Amino acid sequence: MAVQERKLEPQRASLRSLSWQGFIASALITVASWGIGWFPRNQLSPLARSGFFIEFRTDAPGVIICIVLMAVGIVWLTRTWILARPWVQSAGEITRKELSRLLAMWSAPLMLSFPILSRDVYSYLAQGRMLHADKSPYAEGISALPGWFDGGSDGLWAQSPSPYGPFFLVLSRIIYFVSNGIPEVGVGLLRIIAVLGVWGCYHYTAKLAAKMGQSPNWANWAIVGNPLFLLTMIGGVHNDALMIAGVFSAFAYAYDRRPMAATMALAIAVSVKPIVLLVLPFIGLVLLGRTRTMRARWKIWVKVAAMSLTWLLLIGAVTNLWFGWLPAMFTAGDAAFPYAPVGLIGWSVSNLAGLSGADISLVNTIVVAIFQLLSLVIVARLALAKDASSPVRLAAWALSAVVLLAPIIQPWYILWLIALFAISHRVAWGSEKLMIHASSIILVAVFVDQLSIEQWHSAWLLKSLAGVVVLGLFAALFTADAPTKRVLRGPEA
Repeated sequence: MAVQERKLEPQRASLRSLSWQGFIASALITVASWGIGWFPRNQLSPLARSGFFIEFRTDAPGVIICIVLMAVGIVWLTRTWILARPWVQSAGEITRKELSRLLAMWSAPLMLSFPILSRDVYSYLAQGRMLHADKSPYAEGISALPGWFDGGSDGLWAQSPSPYGPFFLVLSRIIYFVSNGIPEVGVGLLRIIAVLGVWGCYHYTAKLAAKMGQSPNWANWAIVGNPLFLLTMIGGVHNDALMIAGVFSAFAYAYDRRPMAATMALAIAVSVKPIVLLVLPFIGLVLLGRTRTMRARWKIWVKVAAMSLTWLLLIGAVTNLWFGWLPAMFTAGDAAFPYAPVGLIGWSVSNLAGLSGADISLVNTIVVAIFQLLSLVIVARLALAKDASSPVRLAAWALSAVVLLAPIIQPWYILWLIALFAISHRVAWGSEKLMIHASSIILVAVFVDQLSIEQWHSAWLLKSLAGVVVLGLFAALFTADAPTKRVLRGPEA
């Protein structure tokens, strides 16, 4: 896939070079995933019986080589992303078509990888299987059906209700049925859905950025081109891209003064991940325009709430799941992740209370509920802010409060915040560098944490090796690589 060349400054990498560098980096990650990506163990899996892939995973030298290859690929892809930054510095440097080709080259090899950085895709299939068996994923965990563990799902969701909306659950059910329970087919079909979500993000990021006076190419470089985004959404087969595309399209239609389309788009996003229902008041602020009296706000909020309720009612009726997602949205404490601040606080307080004979589960639920109430108060305060000139920015802060005060924070949740903050206004160079470094740190964390190491290997030893290798490579990138340091010094202007 050739990319048009241009006369360049001496220090700027060509688009052709960046395209192939990103392609090779992703290819390394894909090959490495065959040894340390999440492997289907289902007895229906043909790959689970393949000697070729089993050798990748059972041989210690093969696993170590895969760890090194993936670390090199992740750092190289990050370097390529950073070196592409000068191309989006100003309008006319790169066309939208050239940028889309660049990102397509970076993404293409990931279509053949095993799931990396997360194994939630197997939970999607497990919840689709539950729905196909006439069980509600909102009422029971995936352990309600036998064989769930062999399907590759994380035990975190064994007893927890689904955090996903009805549209996505029905989509998972259809894919489970079409795949006939074969995990590779199911993952492949879900990956196609994930790619459509990435394309939707790319399209609506450009559209919304233009409406807000931002550079569409810069916004797509910051949001969609981010290696954390590509590796999580395509490599990890996540549904968050669908959700982000839905939210961005809702805001874009709102700026076009199309309330029906805006509320429908947000309803679809909510039907993927219900948490973005909290964006609804800010969609109303966009539709409100310049008249922002309190009476006008409540009037538009009643209007958009009624339209959104209509769309959600229609989706609930079609899927026959109705509003089961609503109580499930507030029960994430059942799957509290101790690395989230609130999850850690809830775990600590409840265990201390347990020493005196209190009900640990009840105390944890109360602690989590207090922080959830606090996050809702913050959202309400932002929606009622006197200065409502930037509703998307307010929505970014509101979602930040909800995410950071939740009992479970997955690393890819940060992508929601990066997306909303980056699209809401052109950030300062210092904030761009913060985004680059934060994305790199999260990549290190999820790479080490989400290595799939077979039981006959020493997981802690291999993960320690992975941490040393990837940290060393990132340190070299930021301190010793001259082209990267040159870009990170900031634009010449």
